[in-house]
Amino acid sequence: MPHSNRKKRNPVSAQKRLEVTGDDGWTHVTSGSNVRRVVRTTTTKARSDLETNQVDETGLVLSPAEAPARLTFEELEAQYRSYKERWVQSETWKKLRIQLDQRICDQETETLSRDLDVDGIVCIGLGSPSGFLRDGWVDRRAVSMFQLAALEAIKDVFTSANRSSSFPIYAQDPVFNALDRALLESLGITVVDNPIAFERVTSKTLLFCPGAERKHLDMLLPSNPKLVLGGPLENTESSIIESYVKKTDSRILLPFLAQEHAFWKMRLYFLAQVEP
Repeated sequence: MPHSNRKKRNPVSAQKRLEVTGDDGWTHVTSGSNVRRVVRTTTTKARSDLETNQVDETGLVLSPAEAPARLTFEELEAQYRSYKERWVQSETWKKLRIQLDQRICDQETETLSRDLDVDGIVCIGLGSPSGFLRDGWVDRRAVSMFQLAALEAIKDVFTSANRSSSFPIYAQDPVFNALDRALLESLGITVVDNPIAFERVTSKTLLFCPGAERKHLDMLLPSNPKLVLGGPLENTESSIIESYVKKTDSRILLPFLAQEHAFWKMRLYFLAQVEP
């Protein structure tokens, strides 16, 4: 038989298509150097998973992040200490600390001999300090590390000011892996599974939600948490979120120069008065 004159298929063009989700919520479908953007839709089961916080808004399943194979807990701890040192020395934290201290003083004056009005912290959407997301394509470890440093620093402020022997701190995120859980537990933060953290939010909660999506805020803010660090909550096109914002005062965080995306346009919101 005569040989075909057709050129052999370029191995590059035969590569398996890969999907990469960016911070803008789009899934980039790529093969070699070609990239196109698509919006994912959800099946009935996916919508059910979405409601239980296991699927994000792009329709991708949120599973525990994949940590580097040789990463040990001791190495992760050392990495975290480096991130925390940069956070506590930043002007962003120094200013936020002043605002928190002022808020504590105001509440102690208002409540006189009663305990401080914030009696716990709930963290939603921290992300993984140790692992890669989206099957290894998304690296948000630095963002999560700095946010965890902020959470611990805030925890220390309130635990030292609170007169109660019990001041719980809960953190929930389906991407936490075993190393993440061990790190958070070592810092005195209780890691819980869905939906326990949602059930712990009350009118005396400081809600730390740097990575919470709008659907989560719609579930959390009706509880009227006393303080919220996250957002920005303005212009979300959600009547629930807008209703909460109208009852608050807020202070924008100073830009965090070491990693701007970690606290991009975030605010500290606090209720002037909790409705009965």
